[in-house]
Amino acid sequence: MANLLVIEAASDSCSIALQIDNHIFERIEAAPRMHSRLLYPMLNDLMDQAGIKPAQLDAVVFGKGPGSFTGLRIAAATAQGIGFACDIPLIGISTLQAMATQAREELGGDNVISIMDARMNELYVGFYGFDENTQLMQPQINDQLSPVEASLQQMNIVTTDGLTACGHGLKLTHVLDVSIQEIPQQDPLQLLKARSMLPMANYLYEQQDVINPEQVELVYLREQSHWKTIKQQKQLKK
Repeated sequence: MANLLVIEAASDSCSIALQIDNHIFERIEAAPRMHSRLLYPMLNDLMDQAGIKPAQLDAVVFGKGPGSFTGLRIAAATAQGIGFACDIPLIGISTLQAMATQAREELGGDNVISIMDARMNELYVGFYGFDENTQLMQPQINDQLSPVEASLQQMNIVTTDGLTACGHGLKLTHVLDVSIQEIPQQDPLQLLKARSMLPMANYLYEQQDVINPEQVELVYLREQSHWKTIKQQKQLKK
């Protein structure tokens, strides 16, 4: 199994995981807006605990969004720095997919809707179903930006059997549509763990579906054209 470093900073939590020789080391802190202070000390501590140097990694995995603009850039920039320095590839994973993977593991249910509070009366929404062939949570719709009062039907979510919901967007109970409020299995307090990206990351690595550090593009969803990718920012500076 590949040696993978996973960085998650798109949600309220700041989390790192290391997969080394089939063993997983991890750190997680529930600290909104503290990612820049926490990430590097956590990373150094975890590397020391695992007894590994960055050059021994096979790839660096990062949450590509949607989520906190600042958190996304911190995670991507850290992944890029290691990738460039050690000449290793990167793997970007949807934040909403990782949330769904974790929710299925912790709450059960093969159909999971991931809901993040995107502010400005909007939600980041993903809908994922468990695929028996790949043993992964696969997207049933494209990750989307939805009005906070949108119903499941308006989000193009028609499968409600065994539906589970997760994410801090569920805390907005006073404005959420009744179709969301009535989902029986819910976790509005989910702290996203970096290790939840490992199933998809391992699959993509085995398929050699990786990117070079300069190819990083983040998923913001809101006003995508106004939030330049790291690659676009470099081009603007030329």
